[in-house]
Amino acid sequence: MEFYPIKGQLQMKKVEPTNEKDLWLLHHLTMDEDVYLNPLKVEAEERQGFLWNLEEETFLNLGYLEHDELYGSAFSIYYGDFPIGFLDISGILYTPNSSYVDFSYALIKEARGHGYMRDTLRMVSDDILGSRVYCLDFCECFISPFNPNSIKVACAAGFSRDATREESKNAILHCYTKKRK
Repeated sequence: MEFYPIKGQLQMKKVEPTNEKDLWLLHHLTMDEDVYLNPLKVEAEERQGFLWNLEEETFLNLGYLEHDELYGSAFSIYYGDFPIGFLDISGILYTPNSSYVDFSYALIKEARGHGYMRDTLRMVSDDILGSRVYCLDFCECFISPFNPNSIKVACAAGFSRDATREESKNAILHCYTKKRK
């Protein structure tokens, strides 16, 4: 599978079910309590993670491996030859007035705080929004207000909170969008 360059040694590629490094990454992130929302620990005091079980659910639909598009795909983020993170880009979603994609992301502990996810989100969202083929109006991320590091990453990548996209005033997840210029 081809790599998509981000910046310097930072790159990403579609997650492959036969790639040992990709499998290691998904397992490592699923075992990380800061990443995986374990349904057995949903009580407020015990709840930590924010994403689904990446190890079990990433390969439920392998259709993303059959196309070259950025949207509708799960990616492993690499620094050089080492996997450091995960980025999921939804298929194109539509409302009566707009088209957009959702992003979900995570980094392994050792890669946090170096700007890798900021650079990845910025580059990928700029490329998707700048594409005349996709004609998307915005990209969005739904982020827990209890995850300040993820909020900081999204804002540094050019996203800003859009309360109009949230389902209620007491939304469990806040919506951060980046609009096409």
